[in-house]
Amino acid sequence: MENAEHIITTCILGGGVPAKITDLTRHYFGGYYHVRIRVCADVPVSIGAFADAAEHQDAVSRLGSRVLFSRSLEKMAVPDCEIESALQHLLASFEENMLPYLQRDDFADSYVRNEYRKVLNAGPAKRRTYV
Repeated sequence: MENAEHIITTCILGGGVPAKITDLTRHYFGGYYHVRIRVCADVPVSIGAFADAAEHQDAVSRLGSRVLFSRSLEKMAVPDCEIESALQHLLASFEENMLPYLQRDDFADSYVRNEYRKVLNAGPAKRRTYV
């Protein structure tokens, strides 16, 4: 039986982008669980990320007004009695290793530019649009 997703906390990423951290822990097998947290943020496609207004307009037409940032951290086969400990370990790992990068002042613009480059390099058949 899968647990309902619930927000553990929120944090502010670089560029003032709010991100939510959710617990996606679910039963795996027997008395074991798949402990997983997900970090999600809607990163705005801002004009400041681009060389000029024309490039920004092109990016918005290809990506939409926001780009989804999502990363997961997980641990498999966690016994029921160790779920909270595993969850705290994943959160500590996020705060120590990933959060400093995500809170850099240039994170939002850099992430959007990178997603834009991916779409440009993907070719016409593989282009994707974000909402």
